[in-house]
Amino acid sequence: MSSPPTDVTEKAVDLADDKSTYVRPVLGKWRRLSLLFLWCLAEFMDSFVASAIFPAIPAQERALGISPTEITWVFSAYGATFSAFLLISGRISDIYSAKWSFIVGSAGVGLFALGCGFVHDKIALFILRALTGVCAALTVPSALSLIVEWFPDPQEQNRAIAAFGGTGALGNVLGIVIGGVFVQWASWRWDYWFTCMMGLPIAIISILITPQSAPRPHKPSWRRLDLGGVVLITAAIILFIYGITTGSSSGWKDAKVIAPLILSVLLATAYFILEAKLDPHMASLPPSVWKHPNVPILVTIALVPFFFWCALYFQLIPRFQEVYGWSAILTAIHFLPTGIFAGLIAGFAGMFPKYVNPKWTILFGLCVDIVATILLPFANKSDRYWSLIFPAFIIGTMGNMIVYTNANIAIFMNTPPELAGTIGAIFNAALQMGNALGLAVIGTITNSVDKKRIKEGEDPGYHGIADGFWFLLAALVLEIVLLLIFYKIEKQPVPAPAQDIEGNATPGVRSSTGTIAEDPVKEASQSEKV
Repeated sequence: MSSPPTDVTEKAVDLADDKSTYVRPVLGKWRRLSLLFLWCLAEFMDSFVASAIFPAIPAQERALGISPTEITWVFSAYGATFSAFLLISGRISDIYSAKWSFIVGSAGVGLFALGCGFVHDKIALFILRALTGVCAALTVPSALSLIVEWFPDPQEQNRAIAAFGGTGALGNVLGIVIGGVFVQWASWRWDYWFTCMMGLPIAIISILITPQSAPRPHKPSWRRLDLGGVVLITAAIILFIYGITTGSSSGWKDAKVIAPLILSVLLATAYFILEAKLDPHMASLPPSVWKHPNVPILVTIALVPFFFWCALYFQLIPRFQEVYGWSAILTAIHFLPTGIFAGLIAGFAGMFPKYVNPKWTILFGLCVDIVATILLPFANKSDRYWSLIFPAFIIGTMGNMIVYTNANIAIFMNTPPELAGTIGAIFNAALQMGNALGLAVIGTITNSVDKKRIKEGEDPGYHGIADGFWFLLAALVLEIVLLLIFYKIEKQPVPAPAQDIEGNATPGVRSSTGTIAEDPVKEASQSEKV
């Protein structure tokens, strides 16, 4: 009697690098989809824990005695460490185990978020938020590395990466809605407890169902983590975010703003010099990464999505609550179109690269963002929500999701799978930098315009907010120009993935050239027949 079919079969694969044998599991469709759901849920969680705080700003200020100038650190403490630790987490995923990097990160986010929900001191909250960012940084490159490994078929991989990016964007916008519900009907602390309720189960289930990855081409060693370089770039990113965040509230002439910015530039310069001198296999950011087609321009494009959403949240949420007198839940309901359309677009945006080169879909998305941004400077009254803000939310979310998902797909299309962790780290670090830059630039423009009008004895009204949106429009136009100039369309052959006996695409072996090799067992048997 034959054994019943299982979701996992095994194949012995001889690895060319170390002449050892690796028993590679071949995952069935539902097993892979279950894993993808976990990875997407973790990405949703990472974005949710960042954006759900916006509706809770007034409540946290009152509960913990946080001043208006200090409140930015509820966001920046998370964003700074998240951005800073992405590179080393990408190296950990590529050198050690993407599986365990993901598990440790998910569990850490859940535990530190649980602590945030119980704090009664603002300093403790800032520290726990920073630690949450460190753990969240572990989940993103590891999840992307796992997606590239277990979805080797180009079309399936594109859809999986689109789903992953889409759920991150969905968490970014739905965080506003869910956070508003908690603030209105429960407590701001539930924003953190809800995060814990996602993080810990994700980690536990991942331990049970995630298979081991293929052995790395090189022997794992802490020396390959490039700790010296990581310390330099981590310090540079944290100082940079601190400088621009403080500058938006304290003024750009303050020594505590100028000194961190200068030091961050010096440390970043030292980092890139160090990386250029290191052996490429030892560097956390090998210079060769930038030589892959279109990587520099795609990293630049990655600054756009969170910059756009940050402008919406930072400008409009306080106005809805403080000027229009809307409650947290009413404000969240008015932001609901962004969440709904983010989910709808994420469902099919991953199919675009099959028919259209990502350059043109990204260009289309940026143009759609421009249309939405043009409407926002004129939305200076509550009765203009339906005529201007509502269509801007829908149009802008559609365009932003197209940019987000297709840039995410394109950067993996242009780089080898063995660099998936590092590339994912770079791309997501750019997303977070866009968020930090958006917060600083938009905040600076709004504050300076408002102060000037108040000094002249005038009501600041909507003028500062409108000027912030005009700056966003200029940034989008600049991105379009850069995309048209620097994005090069190159036709590259795509190797066919290996298949199991059921015709399902199976994970290939990581090759030294970065391509997905065909199944060595299958090739060997064919050679014997010949």
